[in-house]
Amino acid sequence: MFSGGQAELSGSEILSTLLGSEVRGDLLVLFHRNPGLIDTVDGVARRIGRTTVAVISEVRELLVLGVLKQKRIGASEVVFLDRAKDRELLESVANHLKTVRISGEN
Repeated sequence: MFSGGQAELSGSEILSTLLGSEVRGDLLVLFHRNPGLIDTVDGVARRIGRTTVAVISEVRELLVLGVLKQKRIGASEVVFLDRAKDRELLESVANHLKTVRISGEN
């Protein structure tokens, strides 16, 4: 369904991508509260009270970023949290925020 590629992004770009939409934020909250969750895009959409159409592009963004991964289980494509990549991205964002605070940038 999706193909995810990862590019090297700055902490600012990662933060912007992670928080780029309300739906993306809802997806991140869902997966952080349920880190072992493995579900289809349809299932994930239902869990956050959205339509599949509303979450497809947002899931794709998180796949490209690498925080979500996908695989086929039987006849279904499922998505799940890549805990290692998630931790790496959160560290990058934290370092960026420290730098911004120290340098006094907005």
